[in-house]
Amino acid sequence: LSDPPDVTVLLGSRDAGRGDEAVRDLESTVPGAGGRVKSIVIDTSSDESVKAAANSCGDGPLYGVVNNAGIWGKSFDDTLDVNYFGVRRVCDAFEPKLVRPGGRIVNIGSASGPMFVAGCRARDLRSKLADPLSIKGGVAELDEIAKSYFGVTDYGGDAYGLSKALLNAYTVLHARDEPDLIVNSCSPGFIRTDLTINAGLGATNPPEKGAFAPVDLLMNSKFEGIPTGRYYGSDAVRSPLDCYRGPGDPPFEGP
Repeated sequence: LSDPPDVTVLLGSRDAGRGDEAVRDLESTVPGAGGRVKSIVIDTSSDESVKAAANSCGDGPLYGVVNNAGIWGKSFDDTLDVNYFGVRRVCDAFEPKLVRPGGRIVNIGSASGPMFVAGCRARDLRSKLADPLSIKGGVAELDEIAKSYFGVTDYGGDAYGLSKALLNAYTVLHARDEPDLIVNSCSPGFIRTDLTINAGLGATNPPEKGAFAPVDLLMNSKFEGIPTGRYYGSDAVRSPLDCYRGPGDPPFEGP
């Protein structure tokens, strides 16, 4: 952004010590960050932790929320509880504190979501995830779809990809239900983080590169006055829900 706004960032961490360490690191390495980053304890897999974190913010107002927590390589239960229901918890708890109109929510998805939909052999599920507005029961029905995979151990699909496809679908439905908010999702790209390092995935892109699309969605005025509930690639260009679009490819122009 050519003229970034003056903001205070609430940095969520499950561990208070690691959160405080991250704040100190940012303040010592990012010019102008001193006093503008604060750590709050939050475990998105816990209703109580999320509610306590929201309460610690007082009445707000908050400009935006970035749902960045995610896990990979775990069971369907654990993966969905964090990657899908964790976002649901955070939105339910923090959304009342967002400015209206114009408060923003950015859900961090993954190219694994559209790739899961593209390869999904369950026709009904694929149809719903490719066109979430066709889900007649809305978010409540989407929750039930997610819960139907709890306890599944022999499904031939990918728990992570499913969780991110569900997250994109939730983004669409949530934006429809909250028209005075700007709600979108994006892929950060293949970034070297604790998740990819611990999984041995070989990602080499630095975290700064992964911040490009989320920060653009959070701060850029170009997203005002256009439809929300969209999914964007790591280049902050609109992308489809049901197939992979690579950075630099033409933007998705469909409904």
